[in-house]
Amino acid sequence: MHYVAFDVDGVLVDISERFNVAEKLSRYSGDFWNKFFNVDLIRLDRPREVVRELIKYKTEKYGLIIISGRPQKLYHSTLNQLTSFYNVRPAKIYMRSTYDYRPASIVKLELIEKALNEGFQIIEYHDDEEEVLNVIKHLYPSITLYLHSGASYSVYWESIKNYV
Repeated sequence: MHYVAFDVDGVLVDISERFNVAEKLSRYSGDFWNKFFNVDLIRLDRPREVVRELIKYKTEKYGLIIISGRPQKLYHSTLNQLTSFYNVRPAKIYMRSTYDYRPASIVKLELIEKALNEGFQIIEYHDDEEEVLNVIKHLYPSITLYLHSGASYSVYWESIKNYV
């Protein structure tokens, strides 16, 4: 079976309100990421309307996995969001370890490698960070990549398999 993989923050969910609140709360304490990934603030997220039809269409044809930079402590909140916002249950959710503060481009690459090693045939990956997509493009040119930004998304890299 083929799978499509999605990041969560900025791709499947609109994090703008959570981002703004975390920024205000951490203004004086300097612990933005702890505030941003606070389980109580996740409730501020909203579904991204631009992906509502996309996720429905993709999950009718392919399996779904999640490759997220969110810490593992948000696993249940993330699963609840996906079920609530899109009525989907991914085959697997890959997340960074709770105390892993490495850049997303390193963490997500490792998570994709783990998914591939576990047998998931990823044909598409959706993310909102160009740096992440650029790393994946060079190591896995057979995966079509989509860049999400604002209220839209576009093809970042077209898989070479589509031309063979």
